[in-house]
Amino acid sequence: MENLEILGLAVNSIRYRNLRSWLAILGVVIGVASIISLISISTGLQDQISSQLSGLGAQIITVSPGGGQAGRVAFGGGGPGGFGSSSSGKPITFKEAEQLRTVAGVQMVDARLSKSATVSYRTRNSTVSVVGTDPSAFLSTSNVQIAEGRSLRSSDKAAAVLGAQVVNRTFQSQDMLDKQIKIDGTPFRVVGILNSTGATFGGSDNEIYIPVDTAKSLFSNYDNASSVVVLAKPSWDPDSVALSLESVLQRLHRVTAEKEDFRVTTASSIQSSVSSVTSTLGLFLGVIASISLIVGGIGVANAMFTSVLEQTKYIGILKSLGATRWDISKLFLFESALVGLVGGLLGIALSYVASSGMSVFGIPTRITIELVALGLFFSVLVGVLSGFFPSRNAASVPPVEALRYE
Repeated sequence: MENLEILGLAVNSIRYRNLRSWLAILGVVIGVASIISLISISTGLQDQISSQLSGLGAQIITVSPGGGQAGRVAFGGGGPGGFGSSSSGKPITFKEAEQLRTVAGVQMVDARLSKSATVSYRTRNSTVSVVGTDPSAFLSTSNVQIAEGRSLRSSDKAAAVLGAQVVNRTFQSQDMLDKQIKIDGTPFRVVGILNSTGATFGGSDNEIYIPVDTAKSLFSNYDNASSVVVLAKPSWDPDSVALSLESVLQRLHRVTAEKEDFRVTTASSIQSSVSSVTSTLGLFLGVIASISLIVGGIGVANAMFTSVLEQTKYIGILKSLGATRWDISKLFLFESALVGLVGGLLGIALSYVASSGMSVFGIPTRITIELVALGLFFSVLVGVLSGFFPSRNAASVPPVEALRYE
């Protein structure tokens, strides 16, 4: 028998068992849709985080207190490029930050002092992260833009630049420019408002920036920086510059690489850590979703075994007309593969619908061609594997017994 003829017989068999076939297909549909949808969440999450990291500036390097090889990446305050600080470990002093300016490849150094402070405007009071920054390096080391007003100037003493969310959520006002606010009771004039970065972490949206000399006096801290943001020269590899900074700090702190009491992070190191986490998440979600595909495969196998029993006499007729055992095996393998193929295609369509639904609720997803191909491949594979043993059973039935079967 020709393969095309066997395929036609398989299609007719599926059509004859309409309800049972669709129930078997439904199990594959749910399995494939679950796998693609859940893995697409992991892919979408990685894209979203990568997009946010790209906005932090590829040439920005952050040095912060707190050591340990397992904790080299820290997320939190300190603005774009400043991924937080730690209270553990030896502090990084402003004098040490000045020595980092001499490292090859360094263009700018912004030693910052940050602290949560009580900020008030008229009758509103809130606790906000206040960051003291070098006015001459602020915009370059933060990779942000001024939406209204101007940036900080070296001559400023009591000037402040607000993050977008501080304006919109904390003060709930769109007109904060040139207004007076108080930080821990000290008056400041709002000279600028930043563009919204939309970042989940490491962003400037929820921070207020003031000159670092003013911050030293305001917070009574003239020695230790909360973090140091370094801008590498455009022609230099930031990872190479980061290694040089690390070497200088090891010498200044008299520690080895294994006992570092500081963190040096770059955008690429954070990207690597995030990719590792999201890849593990994708694998975990994929394994969970594959359980439903296995259950669907069991449903296909059950349908195929039932099909063999129902068509025993039909098998005997085919064998009496000259069909070989391999022809009979192919008939049922084609049938189960078709069930997997149709289920896979419908599952892919359902996953796109699910992805659109999740995007409405703000859940990031991205369905790639590779993911679609993988889902379709596994759906057909599950169909073929589910039909393997039923096809062997069908092929092993003797023609005489098959013709007698009722």
